[in-house]
Amino acid sequence: MLEKNLEKYFNFSEFRSGQKEIVEAILGGEDVVALMPTGGGKSLCYQLPAIISDKVTVVISPLIALMKDQVDSLNARGISATFINSSLSQEEIAKRIDDLRNGRTKILYVAPERFGSFEFREIFSKLEIFLLAVDEAHCVSQWGHDFRPDYLEIKKYIQKLEKRPIIAAFTATSTPEVKEDIIQRLELQNPKVFVRGFDRPNLKFFVQKNIKPKERYLEVLRLAKSIEGSGIIYTLTRKETESLAKFLRENKISAAAYHAGMAAPKREKIQNEFMDNKFKAIVATIAFGMGVDKADVRFVIHSGMPSSLEGYYQEAGRAGRDGEKAFCILLHSKKDTTTHKFFIRGNSQIMQDQGKPWPEINRVTEIKYDKLNRMLDYVEEKYCRRKTILEYFDDPELKHMEKNCQGCDVCLKWKKKAENESGSFYQKVKRQLLSGTVKESVNLYQKGYAPEQIARMRSLGVPTIMNHLIDWYATGGELNIENLITPLEEGKIMTAIAKAGSTERLNPIKEFLPEEISYEKIKLVVAKMKRLNH
Repeated sequence: MLEKNLEKYFNFSEFRSGQKEIVEAILGGEDVVALMPTGGGKSLCYQLPAIISDKVTVVISPLIALMKDQVDSLNARGISATFINSSLSQEEIAKRIDDLRNGRTKILYVAPERFGSFEFREIFSKLEIFLLAVDEAHCVSQWGHDFRPDYLEIKKYIQKLEKRPIIAAFTATSTPEVKEDIIQRLELQNPKVFVRGFDRPNLKFFVQKNIKPKERYLEVLRLAKSIEGSGIIYTLTRKETESLAKFLRENKISAAAYHAGMAAPKREKIQNEFMDNKFKAIVATIAFGMGVDKADVRFVIHSGMPSSLEGYYQEAGRAGRDGEKAFCILLHSKKDTTTHKFFIRGNSQIMQDQGKPWPEINRVTEIKYDKLNRMLDYVEEKYCRRKTILEYFDDPELKHMEKNCQGCDVCLKWKKKAENESGSFYQKVKRQLLSGTVKESVNLYQKGYAPEQIARMRSLGVPTIMNHLIDWYATGGELNIENLITPLEEGKIMTAIAKAGSTERLNPIKEFLPEEISYEKIKLVVAKMKRLNH
């Protein structure tokens, strides 16, 4: 029965490891704590029970960008979902609340800060909620790398509901201490705890330490040029996101800064353009915790050391969510430690100004210093980096790992050499799509979904989906070309090909075409020509 619903709503024939047990526990009325890696499919674990139930599900999430991506994906699948956060006008919020009251919306995403509104608290207290899913649940714990005081208030709002819902807490970065904190602070009742292995074999981990800050920009540029596909580059400050993005653009890498200081419409525009592969790279602050749900991120570069291994693994985990090879590269400078210690002292002063008791201030400060030291250990580590991460998270699958992971700089005995020589390692990485990835897009296309819908459903850019379909068409797939390109566009491309004199390179062809004709449409015509010639 569950598999039928999985196929019906998500077009998957089977669950990923660990998903079905979590879904069954929720549908069985049990509280849940699920510790799963980024990219492990945790969102489906609360979305599927929400769809099967005929009542409202509320998902609490701190990431505005991720809310939008998940709602878009659900809506593309014909599932009624919406979000309420600070990016919306009061008029739009009122409309979405009305849809919720009248049963037109079944899944609501909301930021914890929204409970600061008296009106929303009143509406929330009157809802009949089947499931309350707390995403990024580590935010409830002071042991967590991204502690948010608003999360501590969640249990108060649950207590005000006429009927207590099932509560499911999800996190991708929890240590054993954080897990216990989540259970206590959300007042979970005899929860079932699920720990899925945190290892992601398709991710390759590299560290370069003690790089001078000026040299780090050049190394980021080299890496962005060497690795095919799009990626995310994290920095420590908002100012540096702007500076690094500008530097990349000046060196012919399409890049945009993305941080919390920007106006919401600008962030949304950049996010949408990144999803559509209009940028090679997004440069974001570590503190902001970018939540863009883009599955085909090929690299995550940290131009600056994070403050904790939890934060690092969550951010690095944005890479390769489609299961293909991706790189997680940390560029460390001695200055990074000084910067983080400055932030820790600043946080201590803020707590003093707020009148927090000294024992609490000292405890929090010690936790932050301990996490920073563990992060430094990772940078200095001469032992397998993958195993270091899994040991930190107390991963139960660690005992089954091979001695050499074949996926980190330590195990591969890789060291940065001369620029040309070291660059060649990444240049060998081709963006070869896995057959399963292409087949998933093809399967949805054959069911009648348009490329734009498939892109939203799979959290991929439209150009990526088009390339999947073109690859399939080139190998004999029955693609309805007339639905993807007009006869007029095809004629213009044929004329441009004749002028360019060859189909070997696309840029010369594009020079003879208007801006609105994409590279994907050129590829489509070239693939058609090759099929006709054979």
